[in-house]
Amino acid sequence: MDEAIVVFSRKGVFQTTILARGVRSREHARKLWPLVSPDGSRQMVTWVSPSFENGKLRRRSHFRVLPAQHTFNPKAHFDDEEASRWRVVQESPEHRRAKVLVADELSRRLRAGLAMPWSFKDVDSSDYPLEGNLLLGADRVANEHPLETPFGSKFRLDVAVLGPPVQAEPMVLGGVEIELGHAFDGRKALIGKSLGFPLISIDITEMTLPELTPEWAQRVLTATTRSHEQGRRQTYIYLHDLLYPLYAQLPAFLDDEQRHQFLVFADDKTLNKLVNWMNLLAEKLEYSKGTVAVAIVNGKNDQARKMLERAGQVVGPDWRDFNDQKCLRLTLPRPKGPADLQAHRFHMTMARILLSHTDALVGYKYCNGVDNNHPEDDIWVAKRWIANEKKFSEHRVLPKRLAEPVNRLIAVVSDLRHNRTAARHEV
Repeated sequence: MDEAIVVFSRKGVFQTTILARGVRSREHARKLWPLVSPDGSRQMVTWVSPSFENGKLRRRSHFRVLPAQHTFNPKAHFDDEEASRWRVVQESPEHRRAKVLVADELSRRLRAGLAMPWSFKDVDSSDYPLEGNLLLGADRVANEHPLETPFGSKFRLDVAVLGPPVQAEPMVLGGVEIELGHAFDGRKALIGKSLGFPLISIDITEMTLPELTPEWAQRVLTATTRSHEQGRRQTYIYLHDLLYPLYAQLPAFLDDEQRHQFLVFADDKTLNKLVNWMNLLAEKLEYSKGTVAVAIVNGKNDQARKMLERAGQVVGPDWRDFNDQKCLRLTLPRPKGPADLQAHRFHMTMARILLSHTDALVGYKYCNGVDNNHPEDDIWVAKRWIANEKKFSEHRVLPKRLAEPVNRLIAVVSDLRHNRTAARHEV
């Protein structure tokens, strides 16, 4: 089939259609996951990449319906894929060597005080690049680091970059996974929707032991834009949208105050906890008093109600499903750049809290007070007057909606059989 439905988007559940040719890569498909068929059956589908022979297109990209047994229990599917992946990598000398070489290279850079810069551009989300330093604030590198997802599954990072704790445990500042043959798409998609740190994925498919050298590790860790011979990048960075405001290199003209705002919709109990957590985090990271403004927008009167509805308009039409009376408004300085350690630790800890410890819907305003004049647009667009040309230039800044609960995703995907039945009744 040529098109599919993106289950979750700012427009709502089952509201966005995508063409197969609009999917750029397997990694892009993972970010869009889950996808379902456009008919009333709403069966889960997977994206199949185009294939070429002698430079000519042999098979167009398309969507293929998944077998029913892979459809209804994402957590079990994740656990099965994690177990399968672990068996595969345990049996692979290439994977073992690649993992050691990558960890050694990161450790070498850390000891030498060198950065591990990365960058990429998400053309769907912004005109501006995302840039970071995987080793910013790090104090050690660990192999096979165990982590737990918000939905209760456990997995191992091949290589983890760790830093001193902000709370009780060491901060996971970044991770590296070595891909070998099998894609494990459901697992990687769920990890990508759960992580509060950059994950570098390195594909060593068809590589041999002699090719895996210290020089290879140096190249591959900085090769985030190098093309794979099949049109795919050998190195790919997974980054949750919630971290885009931390890493986006936005121009100064967007906002004189250089402050941005997060809008969080969740139940009352969660919002109250978040107020305490964010204030404690700001204090722990030594922000001066008032620099991080944490406030509950409570729609008790007409003026407050309008503020709440404007916040909801930013995040999307389903905000009332989370809390139709209150939201949290968090306003703080935008990062000064890739080396801003204070902002780095705050935003990463905030992301981990929101993704792992809450069921929250998160919206975003790239500057305090920006008007949402085009609520139908999913991306903020800033205009700048060009005097000598006597016209405005338009600049796509960042998404208005950054996060929704992965547990909600799990529940909806698990309930697709019910949704298909309901859809048939609607027709």
